[in-house]
Amino acid sequence: MANGADLIASFEEYVDDGTELSSTQELALLNKVYIDVWTDRPWYFSVKPASVAVSGTTAALPSDFAYVCSQNIIEEVDNKIVWIGTTYYIIVPYTDRYLYNTRAGFCWVDYANSNLVFSTSVSGTVTYDYVYFPAALALNTSPAFPSAFHDVLYHLMAVDDYAIQQFDKAKSYAPENQAKADHWLTKLRYYDAQVKGIS
Repeated sequence: MANGADLIASFEEYVDDGTELSSTQELALLNKVYIDVWTDRPWYFSVKPASVAVSGTTAALPSDFAYVCSQNIIEEVDNKIVWIGTTYYIIVPYTDRYLYNTRAGFCWVDYANSNLVFSTSVSGTVTYDYVYFPAALALNTSPAFPSAFHDVLYHLMAVDDYAIQQFDKAKSYAPENQAKADHWLTKLRYYDAQVKGIS
């Protein structure tokens, strides 16, 4: 499994030590492309369960919360939902919250205050699945997706590096690195679909 230092070393190898980025800038670039891959879609590996006690109208969101998963949908409801015991609560858009205020059975995500807000007072444990943001990579930590696909990161770094350095297009290997990155990203997307049981 590659860690941040390994991925940066591979990146430097692919640009043939041609980068003018500092060590700090290389790590920042690695994290930029990491988040780019992570937010490509709701990958199977980017989903976590949440279980939060609530007594009143607000439940804190997890610190790494990105958004509630679309898997939190049941047949008779088009919106995403959360559960308290065997009762589900329909998530409505934040901007529509005034339409549902004091009407039982609804909630919304208040991103500004990191809360899930219910339209009426509730009590119990709120459960739902959510997509999370990963911790930033350090030199000694590894991406939180299968190691077989880590190569996509240093290829994407190389593509961005050529743009940052403003190399002569005739001398740039950006298209080759983009093709390699697309190759690995396609494989990761296929793998994700198989894990989710989609053919």
